[in-house]
Amino acid sequence: MPQLLLVRHGETAWNRAQRWQGHHGEPLSAEGRAEAAALAARVASDNPVALYSSDLPRAAETAQEIARTTGLEPVFDARWREVDVGEWLGFTPEEVQERYPDGYARWLAGGTGWREGETYPEMAERALAAAREVAERHAGATEPVVCVTHGGVIRAILMDVVGMPAASRRLLATGPTATITSIDAHAPIWRLGSYNDAGHLPR
Repeated sequence: MPQLLLVRHGETAWNRAQRWQGHHGEPLSAEGRAEAAALAARVASDNPVALYSSDLPRAAETAQEIARTTGLEPVFDARWREVDVGEWLGFTPEEVQERYPDGYARWLAGGTGWREGETYPEMAERALAAAREVAERHAGATEPVVCVTHGGVIRAILMDVVGMPAASRRLLATGPTATITSIDAHAPIWRLGSYNDAGHLPR
């Protein structure tokens, strides 16, 4: 099994404004494009063998930058998308707390706050299926596989690897955009290598 490099997309204007993005098609900001370039250079140094990505614009643009640097052809898969946040789309935490106080309380407790969209367990199920499929497809690889995705997806996979219950999701910081989380999928039991590595970013 290979090493999976779970890459969070570069920054968008909605990231900076702390708005829930979900499945929204927000593109990278100027800062996000610079992050993607730095990320691509870092990833290329590991000589990855394959590149997978969420099909949402912020992830797809990040993947295209990695593709230009590595020469790999990205494979887009909707299973790598962020969780669908339903009626919370576009709102800030303060706005959600005012409009949906009961849902916000559920979210603070580790649950899914919105009523529409999808639940965190539903998102985790599809994301883990995509990750396992990628690992099996590249079972003989000695170099890493890059998967460009979103903060919620990365946390979901990490929590499965370390055995954390779903309600503990909020104990894990999302971290900056354009970070790298590595999962050692060589062993029968997957292991966390690193989380939210931002050493390549000009901060």
